[in-house]
Amino acid sequence: MTVSDRADDSRLIFSAFTHYRRWQTQLIPSVLPDIEISYQQLNVLYLVRIGDASMAEMARFLGVAPTVITGLVDRLEARGLIRREAHPSDRRRIQLVLTEHGHDVSVLIEEAMASRIEQQVQLLDASEQEHLREGLELFEKLTIDLEASVWQESDEDATT
Repeated sequence: MTVSDRADDSRLIFSAFTHYRRWQTQLIPSVLPDIEISYQQLNVLYLVRIGDASMAEMARFLGVAPTVITGLVDRLEARGLIRREAHPSDRRRIQLVLTEHGHDVSVLIEEAMASRIEQQVQLLDASEQEHLREGLELFEKLTIDLEASVWQESDEDATT
């Protein structure tokens, strides 16, 4: 593999992310025409739904400043999709909890996206589907390794 091939791979990854995010942004209003929700707000709903991430952890995970998360949560709370509660084991900590409506919105969007992706994958022949699966597994490993390297670098920076 040449340097040019690696550069092309990097551009392809970036391009794929750009197209995927644009598609996702266009899909949201078609699934939920009565709710204005951004890509980042959808990420917050998802992170609250799947885990017990603090606002600081969400900011790190999404690569944004904590004030950005606060603004996203404020807007979600104003729409009745999320609420802040005292953490059960640490009263100094705030816990984010999805409302029933927030949970329904998060699941509906995820299911709509998964359904449309599955429809597109079904258009591929069996060999292409297998190549896609192998590529996605490698891509997942790559992104996990990239993420770990960032955490390692930030830990090293904190100790120096």
